[in-house]
Amino acid sequence: MKRFALVLLLGLLSPYASAEEATCEPQDAVRAENRDGSVLTVQTDCATPALRRYVATLTCEGGRTCDRLEVTQEVVYNTMGRAQLVDLDQDGMHEVEIRGMCGAGPNCEGEVYRIDPGTMTLRHFFSGGYYELQVIDGWLVEAGRSSCCSWEFHLWQLDAPHALPLEYDTMDLMVQVSASGDADTVDGVVCTFLRQSGDNSQVVAPPSRALERICEHYGEAYELTSPDTTPGAP
Repeated sequence: MKRFALVLLLGLLSPYASAEEATCEPQDAVRAENRDGSVLTVQTDCATPALRRYVATLTCEGGRTCDRLEVTQEVVYNTMGRAQLVDLDQDGMHEVEIRGMCGAGPNCEGEVYRIDPGTMTLRHFFSGGYYELQVIDGWLVEAGRSSCCSWEFHLWQLDAPHALPLEYDTMDLMVQVSASGDADTVDGVVCTFLRQSGDNSQVVAPPSRALERICEHYGEAYELTSPDTTPGAP
């Protein structure tokens, strides 16, 4: 049985305990080579002791600087702030991920900047608050805890048209995975896939088996909520 204790412990680890003493600390540059030969780097330096600055540089073949991005954040409000290079969809082209303010649980603000292959510039691709961000079966999946015993997953279909950056209000699907039990064990899990329809949410079937595996978050058997089959349901 999965225990709630770990989830509850994460909620107790608030980053604000040492916020008053926090000061900026520079970090060495991180570098990643992309499949097209370009190089992406990100470095953390200090505009002031209270202001952290992330500098991302995209260098094209031949050593030409194609783009340079600067993002600053106040250290006192972003004690867990950091920048890293990720390859969300494992396509050989890296993104810059900047994490910021965290809540009382595992969710932290995050911004992702992606290379636009047409202009070779860094575009603001995603903005949210999450524990984990990944691509599953062609969908961007943002995972975050929504309560002591429930997680929420926000999904965007990457081959569908969206205004950038991707945000909460433009998600294509939401998945709610809720556990029941007591303080020690999980004895039931309900998983629901939802699509927004005007001011209402409509229960839908998982788009694929790969996405349905989100329901296995607690590592227990789950009940999948049946889709709404009323006429006109999306």
